[in-house]
Amino acid sequence: MKKWECTVCGYVHTGNTPPDTCPVCGADKSQFILLDETADEPQSDAEKSAVAAKMASGAVRQWRCTVCGYLHDGPEPPDQCPVCGADKSEFVPVEEEGDSSDQKGGVDTPHADKDSDNGGDGGIAAKLSRLLPAGRWEGISQQLTRLHGHPIAVHIPNGLLPISVFFTIMALLFGSAGFATAARLNTIMVALAMPVVIGTGWVDWINRFGGRMSPVFRMKMICAGLVTGLSFILAIWWTVNPTLYLNGISGNLIFVLFNLVNLGAASVAGWYGGKLVFNK
Repeated sequence: MKKWECTVCGYVHTGNTPPDTCPVCGADKSQFILLDETADEPQSDAEKSAVAAKMASGAVRQWRCTVCGYLHDGPEPPDQCPVCGADKSEFVPVEEEGDSSDQKGGVDTPHADKDSDNGGDGGIAAKLSRLLPAGRWEGISQQLTRLHGHPIAVHIPNGLLPISVFFTIMALLFGSAGFATAARLNTIMVALAMPVVIGTGWVDWINRFGGRMSPVFRMKMICAGLVTGLSFILAIWWTVNPTLYLNGISGNLIFVLFNLVNLGAASVAGWYGGKLVFNK
């Protein structure tokens, strides 16, 4: 069977022909390229025998990371998932797994069957569900994931934060009240948006990854906490002392450092998010 790659988003389709439109980004079939021109050519008897021997001996096997869904080809799983950083113990052989993932309300939940690892007694999702009427929490959380609530929410601070840092530096360099006002307002908006980002991210972590912890998720959580805390500190700092720009950069070194660390933490979180989205 042939494999076709969307040159726009990287989605890979298996079939004799590419799809009419990419199910991920909507690109036309003309945007697909054939990954392996010989993929659907018939194998000789010798080739079939060699493949069968390798499969029988375990030399060729596919393993799936139950945290992020990454697929690894080889006789053994990797020591660590290259996408989410999960340990090799989180890999299962695909041929023994049945379906590639469990489905819960149409949302990919590869670890929905391991609630005991999410704190026991029904897991994190079950505990949160007790805060709302029966079934209400699950319905809301599934809808948030289906409608890509977290990617939508995270674009707000990701767009505003670099601008707020830029305006802050401009205000300090030139003693500009206009730049200072813009920096203050953007920083406040980042601070207000971060609780929504964290909330929707938590929902996605439970629904898409079963609430499983790995180095990638741990780093994203640390960065999210840093951005939230620093954004509120900077917003309050600006509100309490709106004329701090008059002291220039030399008089606000800690303030500038907080801004740069804030931007760096957001960048690191985005980089790890890209690993999960693009499996690279």
